[in-house]
Amino acid sequence: MTTPGPAFTPTDLLVAASSVLGTNGYHTVALRAPQWQSHSNRLFEDPYSVVGVSVFDTVDSLLQDWPDLQGSLVDVISHHIGRDADKAWDGYLVLLTPAAAASRADELESLRNDTTRLRKLVATGEDLQEASDVERTLRSLLPLSRTSDSIQLPSTLDLLPNLLTSLDIPASVTTALIDTYRDQGSMLERLHKIRSAP
Repeated sequence: MTTPGPAFTPTDLLVAASSVLGTNGYHTVALRAPQWQSHSNRLFEDPYSVVGVSVFDTVDSLLQDWPDLQGSLVDVISHHIGRDADKAWDGYLVLLTPAAAASRADELESLRNDTTRLRKLVATGEDLQEASDVERTLRSLLPLSRTSDSIQLPSTLDLLPNLLTSLDIPASVTTALIDTYRDQGSMLERLHKIRSAP
């Protein structure tokens, strides 16, 4: 029985990561940083952060090369982004490989948890089986998705009339006061009118 090959090549992963970041507001950075303009590395930024994406053929090369890539990315950030800029402190190193990593799982987990200098997002062949897995890996870098306009969730004020009925406050009174509040009217005056109505 043969073991199936990786679902992606490193180039596939770099293209997929570039596409995900590009469609979510990131743009590539053209700097005099040759290490970040190669067939296996790309540098991105948005108004809030700087992201270096690197792909590897093997887990061994990922574990061997990431410290140099981290140093290079820190240098790029320190030389090209002012210390006062918020994103000078928000750098990410994304490390991807289509190779399986079962035998190096502990080392990779340690790398994922290492937040010194930069945050690291690491994904290997086990994590990257489908195209959507690249986006899932990058999810912490992406804007929060918005609730569809067609789905209207009730506000707390909308829920209040039914909640207060358990305290013997008529829902009609609560609704009238909420409507007055939303219209920026006098709730005390409205309550007086409700109480004095026959």
